[in-house]
Amino acid sequence: TETQMLKAIQELEVQSAKGTLLDVDGTDAKSGQPVRLIGVAVPHDGQTWFFKMTGDAKVVAREKDAFIKFVQSTNFPNAP
Repeated sequence: TETQMLKAIQELEVQSAKGTLLDVDGTDAKSGQPVRLIGVAVPHDGQTWFFKMTGDAKVVAREKDAFIKFVQSTNFPNAP
């Protein structure tokens, strides 16, 4: 639903840009196991950079903070 989607999206500061983080859970169609996807889109200098982590729901949940730190450590070309 729209309400669920709005809860799954948040703003993320990445260097001098504002990115959009999406965090959603689901079920793997092949295995039937819980999966999770965390994606970040960051507009920079006329381009959009995409970062994605997907996999076993428990592993992705455990690594979410490290993934966010990785994305925030990105050094974009021509960054001020």
